[in-house]
Amino acid sequence: MSLKSWIPSLLLAALPLAAPAAERVVVLTPDIAEIVVALGAGGEVIGRDRDSKQPELARAQVVGFSRALSAETIAGLKPTLVLGSAAAKPAALWPQLARLKLRAEEVSAREDGRDFADAIRKVGALLGRDAAAGKLADDWQRKMLARPARAVRYLVSYDGSLVAGRDTASDTLIRAAGGVNAAAGLSGFKPLNRDAWQALKPDVIILGSHTAAAYGGKDAFSRRPEVAATPAGKQGRIYQLPPQQGMLIGLGSPAVVERMVKM
Repeated sequence: MSLKSWIPSLLLAALPLAAPAAERVVVLTPDIAEIVVALGAGGEVIGRDRDSKQPELARAQVVGFSRALSAETIAGLKPTLVLGSAAAKPAALWPQLARLKLRAEEVSAREDGRDFADAIRKVGALLGRDAAAGKLADDWQRKMLARPARAVRYLVSYDGSLVAGRDTASDTLIRAAGGVNAAAGLSGFKPLNRDAWQALKPDVIILGSHTAAAYGGKDAFSRRPEVAATPAGKQGRIYQLPPQQGMLIGLGSPAVVERMVKM
């Protein structure tokens, strides 16, 4: 083969490989937005829910509250990839996105967040960041291993009325903290009447900090007769947590579990 015939091949080999085109990502829920940012893909996000406020997403357009999203609003951003978890509502959202021919992936389908490590790996695969996602998921799983069991009864309430039963993220956090969910006899979030608060005998009560106006603040809540009569009320073990910490599984959940252990 002459030198002349080698030249085109040599020139082709010298050309840089084309980088894969960046995605136009819309993240629908804070738990998944955390993953995207942690994997270094925040610059590919063009749309986000209102509670995903990481600096890396500051330029992304807000598409609404994760619990009340509009498929048409999301489609208007012309995304190439839509990511979210079971926290994205309404329930009809995912079929609506499919009918609009959008590439939409519900990477975590469990309300209790127990598939969160799998969600990390799925997001990594979809964004071409498999290795980093695998490492992140393994580390998260290790930190979420259940602490030694303790006979501490936790009761997590959204607003001083609705409490978290089994099949909720709060239940997952309580179990990881080695505690007992005092409302495990219920499924999902259910309201409690006054007698039930006392009957469940919680040692620790955790309230959503975002709904303090609904229950009048922690001090006023603590003075309710049905609350003051519980072990938590008597010992002053009533706390507040933002909903993204106490009612949603995310990358920060191991730190939340550690905090719950000390409550």
